[in-house]
Amino acid sequence: MHGDDHPIRTTTPPESIPPSPARAILYALSSKRDSPEGRSEPHSRIIFECKNHQNPIHERDVNDFSSKIGRIFGHGAKGVVVSSSRLQSGAEKTARNCGLGIVKFDNNGIDIVADRTGGTWAENHFLQNQIFDGPEKSKSLKFSAYSDGRFFGSINQLLLSLSPELAIEGGSVVNPLTNYVPFIPDTEIREIAQNFLKVLRHVRGAVDLEKLCEELEVQLTFSERLTHDFDGQPILGTANFNKRMIEVNLHGNKHRERFTIAHEIGHFCLRHDQYLHSESIIEHDLLVEAQSDGTLNYERLENQANVFASELLLPYEDFRISVEALRLHIGISDRGFGYIFVDDQKCNYEPYNEMISSLSKYFDVSKQAIEIRLRKIGLVTDKRGNNQFRRFRFENWS
Repeated sequence: MHGDDHPIRTTTPPESIPPSPARAILYALSSKRDSPEGRSEPHSRIIFECKNHQNPIHERDVNDFSSKIGRIFGHGAKGVVVSSSRLQSGAEKTARNCGLGIVKFDNNGIDIVADRTGGTWAENHFLQNQIFDGPEKSKSLKFSAYSDGRFFGSINQLLLSLSPELAIEGGSVVNPLTNYVPFIPDTEIREIAQNFLKVLRHVRGAVDLEKLCEELEVQLTFSERLTHDFDGQPILGTANFNKRMIEVNLHGNKHRERFTIAHEIGHFCLRHDQYLHSESIIEHDLLVEAQSDGTLNYERLENQANVFASELLLPYEDFRISVEALRLHIGISDRGFGYIFVDDQKCNYEPYNEMISSLSKYFDVSKQAIEIRLRKIGLVTDKRGNNQFRRFRFENWS
């Protein structure tokens, strides 16, 4: 790696640094400049220590790294901890006080698009939750970093901040508006989904998702791998937008697999490749419903993909007609409490359950997806006890 004027030299760890079980590998980068006397002298040194920890990094590990840098290199070096896990609160405080940079890398994380300067749409709050351990968790990124009070969502952005000579030439070329994910009304997403249903010549019933992938020239594959994200959540599938590939991990739940595919198709159809190189999907992503002004950019992308999946799998007109036909067939009527009313009384929840079961079979989607759809378009008044808990239970994807 070279800058325009100054070579960047990579060195192996000095012999004086003893091995440690907490250390995977250590590298030093030095930028050289010729002195007035003609000697080649270090302009700057950046020391990277890589740690492959399953648990959050402890304060003692950060202290150990910082003290070794000071003892061996003095004050002319910048230390950067590269980790596969977050930092505990004590380690975070030590890193900040010692001026250490932090890089977190997760091979299963989201790979986001950056512009030529390394700028991304990832907000500081989102990035902070990647790096520092705390009660609030964010979806894991492939790359996130912190240095000198700033957070970074791309490696080029970090390298530019450390030393301009380190920046990777070229970088990603993206629309300058990609630092913000715009709001898309649900009605507009519905129209986009309906256009793709026309491409399929779909009339009614279950949508052929494999055929739609063929039409979009997206390769769809299935895997029996069981993989998890950093927080231990099962990864349901992945999408690579550069290679136009969707891979679904089979977990024995056909309905959830279909919604996962439709969700990833949504990312392609909504042109989310402007923001993402690749992503992995967990169950929580399928439950993101909010899209307000205060919504994080990534959550907005997930919400838009979920709205598209719902509009694709449960086309508006076919869904409304089917609900009305079943409502009349089962004998559900409006007694002044709503078009469809359900509470904990047997006379209300039994016919309601019969209706959502029939809709689930007809559209080949989960009962949970049916319930969310009914609620979002205002067809149901749900007064069941503890309904919020019931709605988000894992087994409801049946």
